[in-house]
Amino acid sequence: MIEIKNLSFSYLNAEGKQKSEEPQLNRVNLTIAPGEFVLVCGPTGSGKSTFLKTLNGLAPNFTGGVITGELLIDGVNLLGAEPYEFSHLVGYVNQQPEGAFVADLVLDEIVYSAEQLAIGKEQITKDVQRLSKLLGLEELLNSPLSTLSGGQQQRVAIAAALISGAKVLLLDEPTSALDLQGATEVLNLLQKLAREEGVSVLLAEHRISRVVGSVDSVIVVHGDGSVTKGNPADQFNDARFAPPIIELGQQLGWKPLAMTAKQAQALWKKAPAAFVEKHFNEPGPRVLEVTDLEVTFGSLSAVKKTSLSLFGNQITALMGENGSGKTSLCWAIQGSGTRTSGTVETATGDPKNMSVQDRLEVTTMVPQRAADLLFLNSLADELHESDTFAKVPAGTTANLFQKLAGRIDTSIHPRDLSAGQQLSLVLSLQLVKNAPVLILDEPTRGLDYAAKRALAKQLDQVRNAERTVLIATHDIEFVAMVADRVLVLKDGSIAKDASPLDVLGSGQELASQIADVTNEAGLITIGQVLH
Repeated sequence: MIEIKNLSFSYLNAEGKQKSEEPQLNRVNLTIAPGEFVLVCGPTGSGKSTFLKTLNGLAPNFTGGVITGELLIDGVNLLGAEPYEFSHLVGYVNQQPEGAFVADLVLDEIVYSAEQLAIGKEQITKDVQRLSKLLGLEELLNSPLSTLSGGQQQRVAIAAALISGAKVLLLDEPTSALDLQGATEVLNLLQKLAREEGVSVLLAEHRISRVVGSVDSVIVVHGDGSVTKGNPADQFNDARFAPPIIELGQQLGWKPLAMTAKQAQALWKKAPAAFVEKHFNEPGPRVLEVTDLEVTFGSLSAVKKTSLSLFGNQITALMGENGSGKTSLCWAIQGSGTRTSGTVETATGDPKNMSVQDRLEVTTMVPQRAADLLFLNSLADELHESDTFAKVPAGTTANLFQKLAGRIDTSIHPRDLSAGQQLSLVLSLQLVKNAPVLILDEPTRGLDYAAKRALAKQLDQVRNAERTVLIATHDIEFVAMVADRVLVLKDGSIAKDASPLDVLGSGQELASQIADVTNEAGLITIGQVLH
């Protein structure tokens, strides 16, 4: 279905010269069969999104740059062709599909691309019936897109990508903002598309543990321009992006490595390893008090009357399904979001009643769309502005950023960074402000495991008796790594306030991968396992 021969791609700078010494993709050669389900992975910023965009014409036609080699899709060489020339063969779902929607209603969104390609009404009707049944959208066709959950929006985006008869489906981080149930539904659906519909599915994903046991092969974009393809068990030598199950197998010398929880459970049961007790930080003084906070949007009650306290020296995770109210609660606490009633008290008052400048000295927040906080023309400008605003020595923000994302050319425009690099930048901009309340909304979206470990280390270093950290996330493994306390939100109310062991331990609905594999009481992270 796809044959790539000596494909190379380089971005260009403002002078029309190659931005870096090495091409982003360098002499790539690989083939993908009809109906093959492929995981595309690699370190943060390695070029996974760029690789996908070369397969649908967005690179170089939208991104800019130079591409050479051959790209045959269903026997047609489309290298350098305009995106519309790919549209009948290749469907694409980006990292934030809701940002690419062009219509208000589900049905209008699904049929849009088919109408642009002048496909007949009768054929469109048949395809809508087939896809809506396949994707579980039959009851949602007349619903506004704005009312759908994240998982439902992903399914609409997939239907819209396939309505034109595409034989290849490209997806960039499709589960990164979904809860466990939504992610499972989407991945099962993609597997069904490959197996039953013969669609070649290429899925770029950082949360590898969710999908690695289901794919036929793995493509690794290494970050040095090289790209390799092979069996899943042979493609995870780089610890920067190996998921917990595979890292566990590497530590304990399992050969072959386990690719699924079931395989890992059998190997662990045969030869369990010793592990240390998980340490949690004791709460310090109360830093923030929420009383009867409520958020409503019209007739929708996003957050019901909620009261909670956040304490110094602690990292608190806020978990819950998509639509449970996590983001609404975070913005309401931060002070600039909607708040129907209730109060939030800090040592210097309620953030909602403060000026923007004063509020940033009390509560800082990293939103889901991290790029919304980037507004200058170069990485160097953003780093310098951050140091000036926070009144810290020059280079402080840059040092934080380098720990999270590695060394990056500071002349690059922030919008040209990968999603994970943008997130690392915004995390650095907010961490350096040293506010007593730090709120992070899905902070690991687009980060590889090495970047997550670096972030965990950074959060551990900034914690103190006067500072509290609140993290809203679906990332179970990250919560297991960093949290001292877990709040589970359900339908706008706090349903559980407990230790991570009680929420993520073996047998729990939100059990971590290590807890699920080992079935050991008190074991929830790879870091606890002795080897």
